[in-house]
Amino acid sequence: MAQIRSYATKKKGKTEVQPFWNMSDIKNVVEWFEKNNEWDGYLITLLELLLGRRIGDTVMMRWSDLYYENGNRKSEIDTIEEQKTGKITNLPVSNMVWEAVDNYLSHVKINPMGHYDEYIFYYQPKTDWIHRGEFWHYKVFTLDFWCEKLDKDFSEKRKEKIVSDYKKQNKYETLGDYLYWEVEYNDIVKWQTDDYRKKLKKAIEYAGIQYRVSSHSLRKSFGYWIHKTHPFDPDCLLSLQKLFNHTDLQTTMNYIGLTEEKNRQLINDHGEFIHNVLAGKGDEIVKNMPVISLKSDDFGKIIRMLTDDVDKYQAAIDMANEMRII
Repeated sequence: MAQIRSYATKKKGKTEVQPFWNMSDIKNVVEWFEKNNEWDGYLITLLELLLGRRIGDTVMMRWSDLYYENGNRKSEIDTIEEQKTGKITNLPVSNMVWEAVDNYLSHVKINPMGHYDEYIFYYQPKTDWIHRGEFWHYKVFTLDFWCEKLDKDFSEKRKEKIVSDYKKQNKYETLGDYLYWEVEYNDIVKWQTDDYRKKLKKAIEYAGIQYRVSSHSLRKSFGYWIHKTHPFDPDCLLSLQKLFNHTDLQTTMNYIGLTEEKNRQLINDHGEFIHNVLAGKGDEIVKNMPVISLKSDDFGKIIRMLTDDVDKYQAAIDMANEMRII
């Protein structure tokens, strides 16, 4: 019987997920993987939190992304091409990455140098895919022959889209190569990430998390907690924008949850204000409001120009007054 795979469609309504707002939630999620000896899931989770890549890029990492051929550990990763964008981002590797890798290796008992060019995370369909690439002559494949070989029961509409997408690209000369490196590769990534998501869902239930989170929350948490732990660094958001390959700072702020967090804070503060108004304390609250409110990038400009010179300090204060948000 032909194999039929269903591809989920996005449900209507808001499906945007949030970062892991609480440190205890991160701890409990990682703890679930450790307690259940899910060591691939453990390392995937921590690499997501520590490197901030998309889940599909993480599950397809190789040992060669982390090590040099001589066995030395890399201090920077510059070999991960984003599946979604095709971009490569230089990623500094923290000591915590190596702590997680060492813990992983102590449990799975393998030597990375003996598997240098191999994928880190085992998945049987991925192994089968690699085997096909070594022994099948994809260059001569037609679409119908490929479907028959893999027992694919694709609709004519999907076949037409595959051929159309192949003709639009110029990376692969033959349809067979395109089928292997694009269609099959994307399917493998999807299936392996789906497998990880099922386990992550159990970890989330174990942690008792009630807000909307998913595997994408790990990438968002990478940015959220970097910013949270560097609140007065004027260049922090710029660095995150570059690490995420975003086009502007506002996109980064929205993505990592800062805008949502700010909105929640404003609404809560407003609720407290109305509470005090009803209690006859509204005037007192208004009197104690901050004199100056600045955008973070404007605040950064001021910090960079501060010196011990009194005149320049006063100039910075005047500049702050000009930039303040009314």
